[in-house]
Amino acid sequence: MKIQTTLLFSAVLLAVMTLSTVQALPIAEPEANGLKKEDVSSKLADAWKQASAVNSNVRAVKVSIINETLEDDGIFDISGTFEKDFSIVHDNLEEKQPAYFLVRLGDCKSADWIFLCYVPDVAPIRQKMIYAATRATLTRDLGDSHFKDSIYGTNKGDFTLDSYKKHRASLEAPKPLTERERQLAEIHANEKAMVESMKGGAYRKSHAPGMSFPLTERAVAALKKLVIVTPTPVKAKVVASALPKTFTSPASTPLPVSPVITRENTDSGVEETKKSESEANIDDDEWNDSETKAEKTEEKGAEENKEEPAETVEKTETATETAAPVEEPEVPVKQERIINFVKLAVDAQNERIDLASEAKVSANEVHKNIDEDSPRFTFFAYEHTHNGSARDSLVFMYTCPSKSKIRERMLYSSCRSGVLQAAKDDAELNVDKKLETTDVSDLTESFILEELYPKSHTTFGSSSSGANGPRGFSKPTRPGARRVM
Repeated sequence: MKIQTTLLFSAVLLAVMTLSTVQALPIAEPEANGLKKEDVSSKLADAWKQASAVNSNVRAVKVSIINETLEDDGIFDISGTFEKDFSIVHDNLEEKQPAYFLVRLGDCKSADWIFLCYVPDVAPIRQKMIYAATRATLTRDLGDSHFKDSIYGTNKGDFTLDSYKKHRASLEAPKPLTERERQLAEIHANEKAMVESMKGGAYRKSHAPGMSFPLTERAVAALKKLVIVTPTPVKAKVVASALPKTFTSPASTPLPVSPVITRENTDSGVEETKKSESEANIDDDEWNDSETKAEKTEEKGAEENKEEPAETVEKTETATETAAPVEEPEVPVKQERIINFVKLAVDAQNERIDLASEAKVSANEVHKNIDEDSPRFTFFAYEHTHNGSARDSLVFMYTCPSKSKIRERMLYSSCRSGVLQAAKDDAELNVDKKLETTDVSDLTESFILEELYPKSHTTFGSSSSGANGPRGFSKPTRPGARRVM
């Protein structure tokens, strides 16, 4: 038992001593990117400071890893243009030895440089790993803002002037895009070009926000044929007067003669005498003061001497002037439209909206005359009868099939408002209903009538039309991508 305790104590003591030894050992700091902390030597730092200064005559600086330190391995002055001096890089590279090259762009006043990393495939694996890992460290320590471009190559032929030009051409070339990305890029380019063209003094008339292409003359002419026809009145007929040339005026009824009442004083009393107007004339001699037989006659009543119209007799007169002509009411006669269907298409190449077709079709033939694989703008003058009265409605249809190209869909969508505004301004058309659909077969006569005269349906919870009528749900919307704008 004593021996076991001694062995256990010895084991514990040995473990404690081992742990203390391990903690006392210095821990080696890991190397950064395969090199020590002193990656860039002071000599290289000074050389780079002088080379990158303004008005410096240095064209290129070669950098190599020597004894795990970045050192300048050659400084080359400017002897000509950048193109002529670029051969310095190719001439100073070794087949199996990796290296970095810092090359100035332009003349001595230029502050722009390019960074070249040459790591040949035949170089030792350790060197390839170190040069590949140290590339970012070198540009960071020297200043990333100095380097406008970088090239990595495994062959000396990658560092010729022709190779550099090919490298620049590949950077400036359009990036590989999918068909969808390419179409979007073209649309953006067209929009940018249009904006630039509008910055000048003269530019195309814009009818609405977004892309707005003008309508061609034949498109406007076709739209004008859809204007609602005003009935043309028939020329009025002149009717002769019904008044006869000779007519007889009726005789007027004569008024009765008013009598004149005269009172005279006699011995026996007062004598009243009635005389006619013609007999009532009294001479002035009767009022002679020398007469004594009769006293002066006193008039006690008001004498009524009224002026009476003379008797009118029948007479015949002859009309000397002809009566004014009488016109019958004008009877309107409606003119027939030559066409009632106009289809427009966007000409993206010439940046205009042109006439695709015009025709006279029935409402059920509309969808048969619209393209099924490309978007289109369609105007349809629909003459019909509703609730017993004749109607004339202008319907605008924007069809955008799902299988059409993305570029076409975006282009037509941006031009839709402009087309409607141009139709109103240039052709004086007022649209009654606007429809949009992705399926041309939707445009039947029943659908057009349904959109022109939507039916109201009783909804759940609302009062029914009848007194005790059932309540129901509203009619569900038909599935699909059609809608009323």
